[in-house]
Amino acid sequence: MPLPVPDLDDRTFDQLAAEARVLIPKNFPEWTDHNPSDPGITLLELFAFLLEAAIYQTNRIPERSLEHFAELVGVTRGEGEAIERMLGRALETLEPKYRAITEDEFEYLAKDEYEKLTDQPDTIARARAILDVEDTPYVFPDEQFIKVIIVPNDPDNPEPRPDDDLRQDVFKFLRSRCLITTRIKVVAPEYTQVQIETTVVRDHASRLDRKAVQRDVKEAITEFLSPLTGSVDRKGWEFGRSVFRSELYQRIEDTPGVDHVKRLLMNGDETVGELQLSSPTSLVSLDVDENKPDVTVVDTQREK
Repeated sequence: MPLPVPDLDDRTFDQLAAEARVLIPKNFPEWTDHNPSDPGITLLELFAFLLEAAIYQTNRIPERSLEHFAELVGVTRGEGEAIERMLGRALETLEPKYRAITEDEFEYLAKDEYEKLTDQPDTIARARAILDVEDTPYVFPDEQFIKVIIVPNDPDNPEPRPDDDLRQDVFKFLRSRCLITTRIKVVAPEYTQVQIETTVVRDHASRLDRKAVQRDVKEAITEFLSPLTGSVDRKGWEFGRSVFRSELYQRIEDTPGVDHVKRLLMNGDETVGELQLSSPTSLVSLDVDENKPDVTVVDTQREK
């Protein structure tokens, strides 16, 4: 994509002239005639015009300067190549991250770059890096680690966890790409057990039978809370994010064949609005019917 070039200054002639007029009473109190016919105002407007022209030139960086900037990152302009294309190639050379310093860089390397350089696509579904500080009495500063949590791409497992070999491989990969003093831990995610029980009323106008509605509701809840495909963006349940009753209501009632939710229990409670996870790095694991929610479907007639 082309490198965006920001406006260095966007002030106009009118703004420049107005700013100058405001300064007259403060700096030249004897100057009381501010009409356009005054010679001083004429000079003020002339300088505002010249300054606006200089601003225009500042925002129009010559192509030869842009070529020099691109050469600093090893990109030279080809014959007949558009300047936007050259700048886009220069930007692409800056995007890859080969070293990990920030938490975002650790996450990027642990997932995207690890898969590229080790030729193991779709091995890791998600990665999360956090700064972990351990209290060490009588020692200053406290022990600090970069904890990298990796979630393997294992859709058949409701609680995907990396094995020791994968954790060791990722550790070695990151170890060679971080600062010498950085201490790293590559760990599996934590899971908080959550019970979901619901009774839904089947839409009498739907052609789906009760078993089909029950199956679809179970799949909708399981998918929504999944560590791989969950949450609103379907990119996996966010680490440490609470489970909200309102979101479950919406997801269930959006399921085809469901008229409305009659009853919803979260961890056996029909009134709780939010279930907090055990830690900021925890994910959700369903704890009913072999990691499936408990769903009961009744017909509309049963409501009468």
